[in-house]
Amino acid sequence: MKHIDDIAENIEEYVSIISILEMVCKSYKIALNASPLINFRDAMSHYILLYEADSDEKKIAEESSIEEHLFRGAKDAIVLILSEMKHRASKALDKLALDSWQKQCDIRKILHKYKDLELEIRGNTESAFTRDLRSFLVKLDALINETQKTFALYGLPFPVLR
Repeated sequence: MKHIDDIAENIEEYVSIISILEMVCKSYKIALNASPLINFRDAMSHYILLYEADSDEKKIAEESSIEEHLFRGAKDAIVLILSEMKHRASKALDKLALDSWQKQCDIRKILHKYKDLELEIRGNTESAFTRDLRSFLVKLDALINETQKTFALYGLPFPVLR
């Protein structure tokens, strides 16, 4: 069982991660769904119940619920971004001429990297929010940057607000 201050730190970390994901979505014109906010609301409800809990059993149950909601909200936002980026790579692949084999290979490689990241995040069944989501965000950021550079190299549109 964690100390309530540690759980509060997880909630703060969640807010930080979700704000990064929201900026990614805004920057790349991806419509973020309500899951991160709904899961945050639900985690806060469980946090109040944890604070008021009068037995270890109740505390453990509330702690587990908090961690599940925090992980679920972040995971949903990440999967949404990955799905959108896969969609963009697929659309770019569809638009390439059949004679542009190297371009197609490079876009396919990127598409498979998004699929691998999606499998990694979806395959993690841990509900513990303490899983290192920040390192996953670093991988996601690197892949988005690689995508942007590859699209630019081949003159493919990649909408951003910058």
